[in-house]
Amino acid sequence: MMGHTMNTANTEPLKKGEVLIPGYTVIHHMRRGKDCDVYYVWSEKRLAGCIAKTIQPEALENDDARKRIVHEGEYLTNLSHPNLVRGYEIIADPTPVFIQETITGETLSHLIRNLTKQNKVLPERQLAHLGRQLCSVVHYLHLNNLLHLDIKPSNIISQPPLAKLIDLNLAASPGDIRKGVGTKQYMSPEQASGGVLTTAADVWGIGSVLFFAATGRRPFQTLENGRYEQLERFSEPVQTYRKMDGSMANIIDRCLQYEADLRPNVSEIHECVSSFIKKSAGKE
Repeated sequence: MMGHTMNTANTEPLKKGEVLIPGYTVIHHMRRGKDCDVYYVWSEKRLAGCIAKTIQPEALENDDARKRIVHEGEYLTNLSHPNLVRGYEIIADPTPVFIQETITGETLSHLIRNLTKQNKVLPERQLAHLGRQLCSVVHYLHLNNLLHLDIKPSNIISQPPLAKLIDLNLAASPGDIRKGVGTKQYMSPEQASGGVLTTAADVWGIGSVLFFAATGRRPFQTLENGRYEQLERFSEPVQTYRKMDGSMANIIDRCLQYEADLRPNVSEIHECVSSFIKKSAGKE
């Protein structure tokens, strides 16, 4: 892997025209997270724009953050699925930089919030297509011994006719994982409490996303003082907020069962939403 140098004296994001690493020039800074900066960059190798994720200057000494970017880059440059963002390359030293494809479209979070503002909802057939594509890519990750652990509306890009899952920053193999890995409102109870995680944690994520996509509401809200609402109450039935096909509503509700072993597996969800798509197509 090639080496590179970055100016780390300044903690401000790089500006347009500055070189991120050799061969990659900043077009604009997209966002800054707790540990990472994300840039839209020009690739001299590809003569095209790409997305670059790197460690933000104030987190350069965070070994866990560095490892997560390297692992995400390794995962996405080796995995290939129509509903998964594509990775191009990972430069690990001295500062990790991961290059991935540019995805057009909007996040599912943005799409659903706009519909809600207009007093509209996502049609059930589109909801089922979303569920089928989510199941497809999550099943593929699980076959590769990976849990995503951060399935949420802002990590899904709507690029019709595709939904693409992004951000494998927290992905890990099943097993003992520290408490609180994930996004607070969307993590499974076992993620919130800590312990052994299985594919059921991602099933909860699928259910949470479908609940939000169906209703415009998160199934659980953020609580203060380190509390998790999903550890304090059960999920409300999705039909509390929207009347919909019984089989679709039932599978979403089952994904959000508190006990991991009571949730359906990914193949069962996929079969349910596929059956609904087939059934609804016959009514057109």
